Amino acid sequence: MAVDALYEAPGRIRHLAVDERGVGLRATWRVERGFVNLSLWRRDMCVETFHLTPVEASRLVAFLVDGLARAVPEPVRAPAVLAVAVAPESVDSDPLTRYRRRLADSLEGLAERLRG
Repeated sequence: MAVDALYEAPGRIRHLAVDERGVGLRATWRVERGFVNLSLWRRDMCVETFHLTPVEASRLVAFLVDGLARAVPEPVRAPAVLAVAVAPESVDSDPLTRYRRRLADSLEGLAERLRG
């Protein structure tokens, strides 16, 4: 599913996700045309496309952020008595907590740009 760099348009932004079956979902910003092109790929062949307006893209992003927030449980916090004894920098030392915060911040930033 690799796309040769010769076929990439300057400034085109793409994301490709491949599931466990090998089916790919590619999102390509088509700013000059006013939409995001979503395409489904099987092996190296595009089998379907969908044009998503920026308004609908922002709704989709909000839906995904909300679903992720509900699917990922909040980290268990130590009781306040123990929190006094713990150094502040160790609270964020859990890699999963840092990942969740970075992901949430990135998705919120993307949603804001799409709404803007």
